[in-house]
Amino acid sequence: MAALGCTNDSGPPADNASTSSAATGGAGGAGSPGAGGAGSPGAGSGGTTAAGSGGTKPDAGSDAAACSPGQGTGGSSSEAGPDAADGGTSDPMLLSQTGLYANIATGELAPGVLAYQPQFLLWSDTASKRRWIKLPPCSKIDTSDMNYWVFPNDTKIFKEFTRDGVRVETRMIWKHGAGDWFMMAYKWNDTHDEAVAVPNGEMNASGTQHDIPAQEGCTTCHGSMKDRVLGFTAIQLSHGLAGLNLMQASSMGWFTNPPAGNFVVPGNAVDQAALGYLHANCGLCHNDKSKVFQIAVDVNTWLDTSKLGTVAETPTYTSLVNVPTKPGAISHVSLRIAPGDPAGSAVHELMSLRGDVMRQMPPTGTELVDTAGVAAVDAWINKPPQ
Repeated sequence: MAALGCTNDSGPPADNASTSSAATGGAGGAGSPGAGGAGSPGAGSGGTTAAGSGGTKPDAGSDAAACSPGQGTGGSSSEAGPDAADGGTSDPMLLSQTGLYANIATGELAPGVLAYQPQFLLWSDTASKRRWIKLPPCSKIDTSDMNYWVFPNDTKIFKEFTRDGVRVETRMIWKHGAGDWFMMAYKWNDTHDEAVAVPNGEMNASGTQHDIPAQEGCTTCHGSMKDRVLGFTAIQLSHGLAGLNLMQASSMGWFTNPPAGNFVVPGNAVDQAALGYLHANCGLCHNDKSKVFQIAVDVNTWLDTSKLGTVAETPTYTSLVNVPTKPGAISHVSLRIAPGDPAGSAVHELMSLRGDVMRQMPPTGTELVDTAGVAAVDAWINKPPQ
């Protein structure tokens, strides 16, 4: 990669003038370990500042001239292998070896690491989160399918979990090649100057109720997405919140097919909160690219960037509202969503369950009902038709 003359310290523009009405509908959601953070609808909690922990906000476009024509800043060629500067191809067992930090003890981020947050948040039993992305120098994310991005090899995405005021773990997913992602959780030590890989996971880690997932369980959520990444998407980045957003990444040349603008979730604040919640917390498995959709259930709550004109045209609406539950379904009611009747809606029923892994939704990664998230969906079910 040195031949390209690239560095990987480019960042978002200093001023963020890009906003989206969809940001008013942010929601926390019930979900398994994946992307996102804890929070209630519209709260946007669990996010990061634009600079991240201990980092500085880099100057946008500083690398543009160094990249070859047609290449964006912030990533390497999609054919490139893992970055030798971050430890080569060996999978790191210490967080300090992953390339997240320049100085793990002080929290100083490594060059090229940028903080971001999704506008619609994933519920993780009150845990708050911070998230970062690091692309290899000078490549682009393949956005030819705006709903399902394909990331260049050597992309790294990090997510830190704090529960009850305790920083418990940081997870990394690292793309080695097509369909090949290294995924690992690292548990922080008591002095917070290192985090060690826990491939077998740990229940009630660091004296909290937070469970660190085993490495083999990471694909439970990530495996249902086309290229494994959950919260770094067109819909999730269409906001004016802190951290890297869609228009900033576009201006930095990160996309093969740059979007014309932000994608706005349709409807009013009630619609946006519910649609965003279901997108972030159910759409990870219930999307038209997953085996869950193709083999088991035709529920699709993944928002489609080409179907945002009205609420009624979203896949969430067409696959849920007034749609009968299938014979033998895990629900005990007859409709997936019965307008005006949360108690008669399978979505409400299954979201409100815990302790029954065969029926609760999501089935893993959560032991507590997200009451704020349920309330957001109930408000949508009760919303008078327009």
